[in-house]
Amino acid sequence: MEHLKRLFAECIGTFLLCTIAILAMAGTAQGDAGRVVVATAYGLGVVAAMHACGAVGQVHLNPAVTLAIFATGRGTIVRVLACVVGQLIGGCLAGLCVMWLLAGEGTAMGMPAGSLTRTEAVKTVVVEGLLTLVWSAAFLGSVFGGKLGPSAVVPIGLAVTAAALAGLPFTGAAMNPVRALASAIAAIDFSTLWMYAVGPLAGAAVAGLVGRVFLAEGDAASGRRS
Repeated sequence: MEHLKRLFAECIGTFLLCTIAILAMAGTAQGDAGRVVVATAYGLGVVAAMHACGAVGQVHLNPAVTLAIFATGRGTIVRVLACVVGQLIGGCLAGLCVMWLLAGEGTAMGMPAGSLTRTEAVKTVVVEGLLTLVWSAAFLGSVFGGKLGPSAVVPIGLAVTAAALAGLPFTGAAMNPVRALASAIAAIDFSTLWMYAVGPLAGAAVAGLVGRVFLAEGDAASGRRS
């Protein structure tokens, strides 16, 4: 039952986050001001979704973050599967929802894209990996490395906002394979999805392995429900 609750929480939270992120990107004009709006919406969306679904513990909203946690030696395969399945379902539902809402009106349905996306696949993967490393490290440090409790969502949201501001011009700063999947479904365009899966998962794995060294085992108890 606990794993089922986690699945539903991840599903709802990821649906909310992806919908907010895609609508913000699809409905905002390009330029510096637009990037500030998109990054802020993404960070606040993380905070809102984590608060809304936090009854079962800190939700991850991102398969990369789930991988980072597992790489530290925390969690079980069953917990990982529950989280990832919930995230995938939530992302797919968000993509279908946005497809219906915008019906082609949005800017490529909020697809994450930047100056590197179409011409520099390797650099896109590296940038996405670095940005996701920031998100994952902030999550690990806030939830497992400190005693912030429910307020841990604030530094996580700020980290996502900062990373998005840095990466939007170059890759679109998805930092989340499911967020990219949702846009791909909405736009029916999967040509660049692999970059937004490989990069974030690699960056999160690095963050998790580093966290395995620096986070004390005792911190696992404080974050057992995460």
